[in-house]
Amino acid sequence: MGAITLVQLPPELLFLILVPLDAHDLVRVRKTCKTLKETVDHSEMLQYVIDLGYFQMGASEMDVPPATRRERLRQHDAAWQRFEYKQKYTLPAVMVGPLSDILGGVYGSAGSKDCILFARMPFGTDSNDLHSWNCPVDATTLMDFTFCPAQDLLVVVALSPDSWTHAYGIHLRSLTTNDVHPDAAQPILKALDKDTIGHAIPQSTSAEVHIMGNYIITLLWNVVVKERDYMQMWDWKSKNGYQFTLVFNDGIHDWSFIAEDKFLVFDTHGIMEIYSIVDKSKPPQCTAKLLLPSLMDHFSYTEAFVGKNFTSGSMLSYPRRSYQPPCPFHPSTSDQLIVIHVGVGFRSELFRYSFFTLRSAILELESLFCRTYGQPTLNGPKLLWSMWGPRHTTWFHATGFRLNDMDWLSSLYGFRVVDPIDNSPSDASREPRRLRIRDFNPHIARHYHAQDKSDSRGRFVQGELTNTISRPFTEPLGSALPYHEIISEGLFDVDTAHMDESRILLVKRDEDGGAQQIDVLVF
Repeated sequence: MGAITLVQLPPELLFLILVPLDAHDLVRVRKTCKTLKETVDHSEMLQYVIDLGYFQMGASEMDVPPATRRERLRQHDAAWQRFEYKQKYTLPAVMVGPLSDILGGVYGSAGSKDCILFARMPFGTDSNDLHSWNCPVDATTLMDFTFCPAQDLLVVVALSPDSWTHAYGIHLRSLTTNDVHPDAAQPILKALDKDTIGHAIPQSTSAEVHIMGNYIITLLWNVVVKERDYMQMWDWKSKNGYQFTLVFNDGIHDWSFIAEDKFLVFDTHGIMEIYSIVDKSKPPQCTAKLLLPSLMDHFSYTEAFVGKNFTSGSMLSYPRRSYQPPCPFHPSTSDQLIVIHVGVGFRSELFRYSFFTLRSAILELESLFCRTYGQPTLNGPKLLWSMWGPRHTTWFHATGFRLNDMDWLSSLYGFRVVDPIDNSPSDASREPRRLRIRDFNPHIARHYHAQDKSDSRGRFVQGELTNTISRPFTEPLGSALPYHEIISEGLFDVDTAHMDESRILLVKRDEDGGAQQIDVLVF
């Protein structure tokens, strides 16, 4: 008996061979021959994998046929594309506090009470099943908190009772029980300890904490002297310990992880730096430096913020009697949107912009810098804006009145971004606003003109290169990324918005800028 070829295998075996492939490989397989094309096209499961890749989504396990999964996925995406939410409800007033976060369908809030309040956000149409719980904390020492539902991890930053040994304690707890997390190598991490700084630390520094996989990261501003910022990072599960401290003597504006081993840092001179964790026996290394657009004389970059794009790869398995099942779909981690918010000022003038790029583009630029300049040095060359910005970014000018100085920052999740639209460029009336959703999914943009538009809404904006130069810049900005934009027909009482995989949180502020009410739109 002679050897048989791949396409001569029984369809059942051929399917098992193709199932492990991702969407990109399945699309390539379809192009090889008629038999493989028919195998892929006639399999609902393989078509579902391709659909997930097209919509840039991942999915939790669902006990339903692949055809039903495909239908739910398309309905989920269509709801966002058409701005068709299922329900609107208001969070209880007790959940509204000055410190808050939302991730993986869990909302957390801390205020004047000696606890952090959590709520598992309903997914579906029944808002009466809002399961909530609290984790006690000392509100007088609380500086910041964050959490990761996928790891059942709550991280609390509190002032140390003994500032002569360390300034802050980073407490690692279970999100659901508030006990010490069972995977934590130690229950409390010491931030700004005496051995790191060399002397006692005054407890007046502001602190910010983040989680990325096995890493806990704190950024501490104005340590000991003004404009000296410290970043400390730990592998919270490692018993051998992985800890480093980066000192920025001239200060930084902001930072953000873009992968588990890479993060961006924006310094105070309009330079974006890429850091990589190459060797765990050493601190992260700066691997590239990129310049923002050059400015007219006397203007400078006064602020820069990196929008946090939290994509949750998995959810906790909560008892169904206590929790609604989470949204089965979440953004893929293969690529994501990055937004940078910058302020440019001179005397009484202040211009604010948001520009968008893709993580894949940033990683390509890291390689380009390495090939062009090698390892970055303190005063060495930077990748000029003209070499990367116009081709890889799209910019928007931020206008309008804000009660809270951070409300102009857009909220993003995956490839989507949401923000309220001002009624006029100088709007200070606090009248209800429309909401705008932009979707930068490159697959949707690439195939937009081939789609059936009989039931489409919104508009498609094609990316293009431009030579237009606008004050206060001296070179063209970017408008290269295409996107789909939908604006709500209804008006909402909102000052700022936040989003996750299936919700938009609408925050209304009081006259002093504090959060007053939070409404939730469920998609």
